[in-house]
Amino acid sequence: MERGSFALAHRTPSAGFRKRFEETVGARPRYFALSELRRLSLRRLLQQLRSLDGPQLFLLLEDEDGRGLLPVLHGLAALTRAREIRAVFPDLSWVVLPRWRAALALSGLAGATLSGQLERLRTRREVAALARAPRIEVPSLGEGPVLYLKSNLSLGVRAGGSVGHTAGVVNGLVACGRGVDFVSAEAPVLISPRARHLAVPPLSAYGLPPELNLYRFQRRFTRRAVELCRGLDHAFVYQRLTLGSHAGVALSRALGRPLVLEYNGPEAWAAKHWGTPLRYHALAVATEELCLRHAHLVVVVSDVLRDQLLEKGLSRERIVFHPNGIDPDLFDPGRYGEDEKRALRRHYGIEQDAVVVTFVSTFGRWHGAGVLATAIRELAEGECEWLRRHRVHFLVVGDGIEMPAVREILGSAVCAPFVTLTGLVRQADAPLHLAVSDLFLSPHVPNPDGTPFFGSPTKLFEYMAMGRGVIASELNQIGDVLAGSPRVSDLARRSSLPGEDECAVLTEPGSPGDLVAAIRFMVENPAWREQSAIHARQRALSLYTWRHHVEHILAALREVLP
Repeated sequence: MERGSFALAHRTPSAGFRKRFEETVGARPRYFALSELRRLSLRRLLQQLRSLDGPQLFLLLEDEDGRGLLPVLHGLAALTRAREIRAVFPDLSWVVLPRWRAALALSGLAGATLSGQLERLRTRREVAALARAPRIEVPSLGEGPVLYLKSNLSLGVRAGGSVGHTAGVVNGLVACGRGVDFVSAEAPVLISPRARHLAVPPLSAYGLPPELNLYRFQRRFTRRAVELCRGLDHAFVYQRLTLGSHAGVALSRALGRPLVLEYNGPEAWAAKHWGTPLRYHALAVATEELCLRHAHLVVVVSDVLRDQLLEKGLSRERIVFHPNGIDPDLFDPGRYGEDEKRALRRHYGIEQDAVVVTFVSTFGRWHGAGVLATAIRELAEGECEWLRRHRVHFLVVGDGIEMPAVREILGSAVCAPFVTLTGLVRQADAPLHLAVSDLFLSPHVPNPDGTPFFGSPTKLFEYMAMGRGVIASELNQIGDVLAGSPRVSDLARRSSLPGEDECAVLTEPGSPGDLVAAIRFMVENPAWREQSAIHARQRALSLYTWRHHVEHILAALREVLP
């Protein structure tokens, strides 16, 4: 049995909140995330909870919008053998929760579950009816503000590609002279104050299975957004497609405005292959298909996604493709002074003259974190003298579903001197972590079912913009963006500096051996690394800013509307 203190949260706490919490309670508990526990079978979940036998179990609420999950966390906590259960709030105040009150919490969960089933059935009827309805006819593009819908229920997400993408598009619209009304349940992250935030209250209780909450929230989000926006003259509705939501379709029809749908990939497919398979998979697929059918313009970030939509029957003129991008002011290597960069290295115990090799991730299954960890271990076990001689240190930034496997691979004592695992950092702090680095890694891996990789990794463009060396998998769009760069297998006898088209080193996707060879080359050839980094930044600024991305969208929208 486990006999220390424990902490349970909806998602892995950020490094900053975790540090403040540990300083407040004077303990370093073992952490568990609901997002990870839900992937266990019921039997394994109960075994895990019953094994927790310690003095205290802390229920961490890092964000106010996560309070609705407290009944779920309390119900799980009641199944452990912890002697005391404390709820810890965003300001680090806390209350003791008696175990008996978990019964009341679970009654709320039961009510939310029943409500979720009713909303699922209602949504299924709505989707079926709208699937037979024609797309609405709309007037030409107006000059009013854009209505941006962030209709997801990913409470507590404060870092990662989706956060950067959302801020990038909203801020890009603002930079292009468009007003923006931003509708979400979460507080905006890195979004321009010139965009107006229209808040939707989050759910006050959550049911099971978790996907039912998507349909309950969809109803609340749509109703509230219509109330907030009725009478306002929006130019168009923009929705980032999220699992289980057809809010964009509903708002487009209610307000009589065109719908621009941001499609970053099939959400139901991603849940099946990269997350937790859905119990109501067919409804999620039908909702996605409905959104694609009713959108006047669909925005995709890769040619693979464009081709998939063409195969589904969407007309080419209704699809606009442009890769993801960067905010050149946010990801600017000149933003930070030497004192700030030295301070961050000191914070992590990294020598000032170390060659810092950095990987930033939310540790999704497609990010290649396992390949990275295997490559680091190979270097630590087989070439530790080389690592010491060249003063190489790996900075692994972030947390997520693949982190337990990474910790296991890197768990040997031989790896410890060469690796720092930061935990989750705020999106606003990511650029400084990049600024203290010398070399970036993007070891993405192919889709598990053999279909083409459809991603457009935001971190790739952020790496490029920061003017540091880049090593990346030659995988679909990643290889296209870095076109002209050499494969590591072609660099064995290379001595000349990189040409203008060479801005990175490319590796075979999924190959730890290739990654090791590329790291060795870039570390041993600092002049090549630095010159290629200059080329990478030039390419990012000339082709891949969020303003470029948004200008493509606006131009395509003007063409598709009558």
